[in-house]
Amino acid sequence: MNTTTVAGYLLTRLNQAGIRTVFGVPGDYNLPLLDAIGAAKPTMTWAGTATEQGAGYAADGYARLRGLGAVITTFGVGELSALNAVAGAYAESVPVVHIVGTPALRARRGHVTLHHNLPDNDFGHFARMAAEVTAAQASLRPETAPAEIDRVLGVALATSRPVYLAIPADVATMTVPAPAGSLAAAAGQGAAPAMATGFAAHARRVLGTARSASLLIGHLAARFGVTAQLGELAAVGRLPVSVLSPAKGSFPESDPLFAGLYAGVASAKQARVAVEEPDVLINAGVTLADLVTPGEDLVPDDRRIDLAPGRATVAGVVYPGLTLRQSVAALLAAVRPMPDQPTFDEEHGPVTVPAPHPASRLTQPLLWKAVQDFLRPGDLVIADQGTAYYGATGLTLPNGAHLVGQPMWGSLGWALPATLGAMLAVPDRRVVLITGDGAVQQTAAELGTLLAQGLAPVIIVVNNSGYTTERTIADPSAAHHDIPVWTFTALTSAMGEGRPSVSLRAVNAGQLDDALAAAAHCTGDLVLIDAVLPAQDVPPLLRDLTRRLAA
Repeated sequence: MNTTTVAGYLLTRLNQAGIRTVFGVPGDYNLPLLDAIGAAKPTMTWAGTATEQGAGYAADGYARLRGLGAVITTFGVGELSALNAVAGAYAESVPVVHIVGTPALRARRGHVTLHHNLPDNDFGHFARMAAEVTAAQASLRPETAPAEIDRVLGVALATSRPVYLAIPADVATMTVPAPAGSLAAAAGQGAAPAMATGFAAHARRVLGTARSASLLIGHLAARFGVTAQLGELAAVGRLPVSVLSPAKGSFPESDPLFAGLYAGVASAKQARVAVEEPDVLINAGVTLADLVTPGEDLVPDDRRIDLAPGRATVAGVVYPGLTLRQSVAALLAAVRPMPDQPTFDEEHGPVTVPAPHPASRLTQPLLWKAVQDFLRPGDLVIADQGTAYYGATGLTLPNGAHLVGQPMWGSLGWALPATLGAMLAVPDRRVVLITGDGAVQQTAAELGTLLAQGLAPVIIVVNNSGYTTERTIADPSAAHHDIPVWTFTALTSAMGEGRPSVSLRAVNAGQLDDALAAAAHCTGDLVLIDAVLPAQDVPPLLRDLTRRLAA
């Protein structure tokens, strides 16, 4: 019988699931795990980050592009620092494996309080906290470790949610049977064929009497890998397609069927027509939230077909157990070309901005026009919460480009370390990171990690003197919206000595155009552009959303 260690078993299973890089921070309790990663090169590599929170955000960004991510922290202090990132992954349905090195079993037998723990001999405090924001948990022991690893990882793959594995330092090196076969998702094959047949028949009856129908795509469509199927569904049924902001890029924006971004009352007219006026609205992977569709309930149940992980609903009748892939396939067999689809009297896309004088002070419209012109097919645009994200939602994405953000959880500073993870996940794609000055100050240390890894994103810092989103909600002149003044162009030289980088500052339209032109030619260098904007200048969508939030 072939054998391995518990750590080796886990790394093999992670590798089978597509993970090639693990993020984290060393700590004495997790060192046996890190030694195992070092021995696993080149199939597995270690990306050490400045903070555990940054490691968690990086694993989140990695998982969004590769289907699974992993972060390793030490017990107590390390895992709690990463807990916000894990909670964000749970809120946004991102499968991150949180691996925690815990005190050795033999060290727990005494009556001395061990470091990183609370003053008692209870070693389950933090696992119980993690259980609130993970879909499955296990504290590994050698006799059950293989089965528990397979179970917990299977849940992550099946549910697209984070999971938690605690590995005592001595257990990590104990011998277990080597993995047999491949890793399987825990959810099985979904509902029985009869359930899918019943759903398809009901959907066919509802669509058969409809004069019009449209499709609204949410972020779970990409998480569960059905965006290509949804594109086929739209083509067969001639369905206008709208997307929620977390799903921007899930449907080609150059396609004539694309009706635009739907954000409730803040939407452009054609997106509202497509979502609110057809006889039948098909929701695919949709989750409503106040920063996505504030206060909106969409259309009544009797006019909806809802496709969600684990169930489908037709006019309020639930068909349990169906996976998203099952329900989309069943609906594809049931759909027919709609005879009476809505027509649009306006073009979707960014607001037209007249060509500015080069000396014109930089504003939100000028910034986004310049970014729009800079984008090219296949780009990955990563935007932090606030003016960066809600400005980016107004971009028209070129073919193959995607917008990645975190609007459901909305943790400021997420985007910079998420860029680290995304770039290691898909090294062949150009990444454009757009982030705010306040967001950078939250996680700036991971800029050093980006440089140390030799990565070369284009980073645009929206420097508007503080927390502009909060200014739009209440009392814009309040001092608590202000942040310390940083020289952002000095960060790359301070954090990446000897690493190639370019830092530029833009206070007017001409300087921004020049900076982006330079970025287009600096393919091997990290480029940071400090884009200076007025403190109370906000994108239109963010202004509409914050008015609703304030109310």
